[in-house]
Amino acid sequence: MNPFNSMLPLFLLSVFAPFSPAKPDAALIRNLCGRTEQPVICSACLNSDSASRTANGRGLAVIAVGCAERNTRAMAQRIGDISRRTPNSPVKTLLNDCWFSTGYAAGNFPGIRSAVEEGDYARARNGVEISIRNVNSCLAGFDKNPSVPVPSEVLAGTVAAVQSCRIVLGILNNI
Repeated sequence: MNPFNSMLPLFLLSVFAPFSPAKPDAALIRNLCGRTEQPVICSACLNSDSASRTANGRGLAVIAVGCAERNTRAMAQRIGDISRRTPNSPVKTLLNDCWFSTGYAAGNFPGIRSAVEEGDYARARNGVEISIRNVNSCLAGFDKNPSVPVPSEVLAGTVAAVQSCRIVLGILNNI
């Protein structure tokens, strides 16, 4: 047997392996999401983007920021729609305040995304924490007015937006 023939596969593997396309890193997603408050929701978010197949920790954080932004923008949109249909009343006033604060929170995400892309995780965390406070201020308004019922869309939207923001924080704290 020619020794060259038996070494050729090893040689080719060692030369070309570093250039092979990256494989999805399910272990990285599982590890990062396992360190968040909502691992199942985190995994669903990250796996919903095909870029997660080749993303490193920073790339996965950018994907998570996108999920948080979508949830927060969806909440702001739903609240705006409800507010427009609601006649002038205390609930309309609270919905308008909620719409404003949630819209402000949603407006933070381009800066959060940029901070993550630049590797400035402290600035990104700060932006996410501000967004969480803004989203939560919506419920705080209703808490200060206990006679005004909280619309289910406000409650569901707050939970979704805050959970997705906390997932971003969990990922940022572990990359």
